[in-house]
Amino acid sequence: MALTSPGLTLAIDALFGNIKPQLDLIRRLGATDFAAENPGVDIKPGTTMKMPLSTVSAALAFDDDTNNYLTGGDTAYGTLTCTHFLQGYDMRGTNIDAGVNAPRIKQLFSMRVATGLSIAMQKALKTALDGTTASTGVKIVASPTLAQYDALAADVTWLDKLNSALVVNGAEFAILKSLMHGAHLSATPANIAQELGFRDVIVVPGMTARAVIVPVSSIGFMGRVPAIVANYKETGVETDPDSGLSIGIVVADDQEHNRIVVNGDLWFGVCAKSANAAATEAGIIKVGTQA
Repeated sequence: MALTSPGLTLAIDALFGNIKPQLDLIRRLGATDFAAENPGVDIKPGTTMKMPLSTVSAALAFDDDTNNYLTGGDTAYGTLTCTHFLQGYDMRGTNIDAGVNAPRIKQLFSMRVATGLSIAMQKALKTALDGTTASTGVKIVASPTLAQYDALAADVTWLDKLNSALVVNGAEFAILKSLMHGAHLSATPANIAQELGFRDVIVVPGMTARAVIVPVSSIGFMGRVPAIVANYKETGVETDPDSGLSIGIVVADDQEHNRIVVNGDLWFGVCAKSANAAATEAGIIKVGTQA
């Protein structure tokens, strides 16, 4: 069923515009697999599911024709856990079809859904990175010099720093900025990445790990629209033409509380491949603190 309410129709471009910063961030890290449907898997709202996924290196060979990650023939499976996120906007005593409410719906619904889903995506990313195996082979002192940061992971022979992102929490980013300013250098993430020899520097606030090194082939993201299993007043699936991310939109009447509930549905997960101290192929390196 296509969306017909004026406010929702107007809100779609604004919705994806508001979620774009988070989409840009995850696409800077690794491969994405976004689609409106997931063949062979019944995704119901409110559930957390696990799917077999080939190593992320194989996932980079994603086959658009079969809509399938498992194209590498690799039997070393990782686990991708996707969780259903539901964000919405409640309108009390209003008529969603009334033209006078369309601008209001556009502004509030698009911002609320985009903000909620962006926070959910960021939390999923943070959880995945914090859950990677701590490396005993890559460490840095608590108060490093710029030269020590320049040499970070220099002895990891398989690591291609120019195709890897350094992901740091807010406190570590403050340290990096201080080091750059002390050397009279610009402290933008792009300039820090250039100085340290990484492709990118990305800040993930609230991450427990001080820093992780993420090769492009070591992380992947999946997004799907949950199955519609109830009889809603109005439903639709909207797709961002730039990223391919699809979000389900459902409209329901809540007669008991005199309101209309409009929700955006997304099933989202992150697959992260760890690299331990003895690793010989690309994986995420959680940077330790040297005593």
